[in-house]
Order: sequence, then structure tokens, then C-alpha cells
Amino acid sequence: MEFLQENWWYLLFVGAMMFMMFRRGGCCGGHSYGGYSHGGDHGSHYPPNTNQSNTQTMDMVKDPVCGMYINPNTAIHEVINGKTYYFCSEACRNEFRKRQ
Repeated sequence: MEFLQENWWYLLFVGAMMFMMFRRGGCCGGHSYGGYSHGGDHGSHYPPNTNQSNTQTMDMVKDPVCGMYINPNTAIHEVINGKTYYFCSEACRNEFRKRQ
């Protein structure tokens, strides 16, 4: 009990930080890349697991801004200088356009 009385503010701080991480930054609560954020309604952060017994393998593409792997059939896409780029969100597409 003495430990709690002497270190209550450490525990409060850690608890508040954990709450903020799970509430705001947990998968897929939203991400922040390069000064902008987008919500978490998207595909996977990682390429599909090739060890799955799924008979239908889906080719995934990588978002050039945030690095998220997404389904090219449902992703936002844009052809720039003859090359097709795929994006997980409008925010990533807009950031990509700014960089060009």
C-alpha cells in the first residue's frame, strides 16, 4: 500500500498514456503519417500471409505514402505519368499529389 501512496502519480500517468494509446492510436483507430492523419477503415498493414490455406490468393499492393498493403480491386487508384498508384485513403492520395 505504501508503494501506491508514494507513486500514485506515476501510475496515473501510465494509465492515462495507455488509455490514449488504445483510444486514439490502436489498430485501427487512426494513424498519423507525415503530419496528416486518416481513420482506420482500411485493409491490412502487412502483406497477406502466404502460409494460409486459402485457395484464392489475393495480390496486395503497397500504398506509396503510408506503406499499408491494400487490395488493388478496392483501393483508390490514380494513373500518374503512365504508372498506376494505389492508396488506402483520400488523405494518402492527396499527400502523394502534394509530393509530386
